[in-house]
Amino acid sequence: MYRHGTRSAGRQTDRAVINTNQLKSALERLCLVVPKRAILPVLENLRWRAAKGHLELTATDLDNRLHISIPFVGEAVDSDVDVLIPAKELCQLVKTESASNLKLRIRNGTCEVTANKRTVVLSCAESSSFPESPDGEAKPQGQILGSAFDGALRRALFCVSTESGRYSTDVLKLELRGSIFRVVGTDGHRLSVVEGTARTTGDSTFWVLLLRSTVTILSRLGLADEPRWVEFSTCGSEQDFNLFALPDGSRLITRRGQGQFPNYENVLPKAPLEARVVFRREELLEGLAKLSPTARKAQVPAVKLELSHSPVSIKTENDGTASSIALEHTRVSGKARDIGFNYHYLTQYVKSVETDTISMKLFPEAISEVALFDAFRYQHLLMPLRV
Repeated sequence: MYRHGTRSAGRQTDRAVINTNQLKSALERLCLVVPKRAILPVLENLRWRAAKGHLELTATDLDNRLHISIPFVGEAVDSDVDVLIPAKELCQLVKTESASNLKLRIRNGTCEVTANKRTVVLSCAESSSFPESPDGEAKPQGQILGSAFDGALRRALFCVSTESGRYSTDVLKLELRGSIFRVVGTDGHRLSVVEGTARTTGDSTFWVLLLRSTVTILSRLGLADEPRWVEFSTCGSEQDFNLFALPDGSRLITRRGQGQFPNYENVLPKAPLEARVVFRREELLEGLAKLSPTARKAQVPAVKLELSHSPVSIKTENDGTASSIALEHTRVSGKARDIGFNYHYLTQYVKSVETDTISMKLFPEAISEVALFDAFRYQHLLMPLRV
């Protein structure tokens, strides 16, 4: 599936000059991909190539591959340099450097890093064993607004299961539907469906499954502040890889998730609304925090929203100890009923919302027991607990 490089680490080059802050930023992101416990020693390295006046850096864990290009300061250097450098050692070295620029030289199987009259030497290796990018041309699928994509990933990632059974619940589903993208995550107990702005060429729906590791990396690449477009393509000889071209020019190639994702649309309630509850977010968060010492001691941490009370309260019990907090600013319309939730699940959802209020919909219990929390372009379905 991968091709391999063939160049030598023994070639000598002139000194190259790199902006320290640009290199720091690049290494911080590349180290998100470098595995903490690599199954292959070569994966603990970065591929370091000089090409067309730029330093090309690449990291991979076999499932994800991040490529970042940094311009040299001043004249370009020999474009034949292609070596492997230990990722963590280089990152630690650059992280503590205060000089504005670094001078680097590859020679005799080493990388010399010089700044402020100090030179540190790191070992280099040949790049022949480093996995290359998948073969095959990239097939553009659409564009995704970076800031919206970041928010969607964060709001769906906490629902992803760490294991997979009959259905693939250890992945996220990414859908492109005309001018909308949709990210979906579920672990069988809760479901997040988040939408954002996209650009595609057709009206048909295109979807892929994203590995949990891919989503974790994407959510840490700084897209939250990017009101620009992420170019999304598929690639590989069988189009079994995803390619995300980020606004800053870096590229993330990821292996596609496999298996059958649950038909989530079947579980979204279609029954008539029975009640709507609106909480003040900060009040609900404060109440959950006060109940934490009691709730977290239980084998199954649970809280009950006592919607039939006036004022509404949130309650938890464990081993004969009960705690209750009044939610005085909660508004209930329709036929409300008391309902219990997993303490951690409810807390994670409330923290994922940035609005002042939390809206919850309830449906006739005989038709649909679930609670549906809805915000702008963000639906979260939560299965109740009997408490």
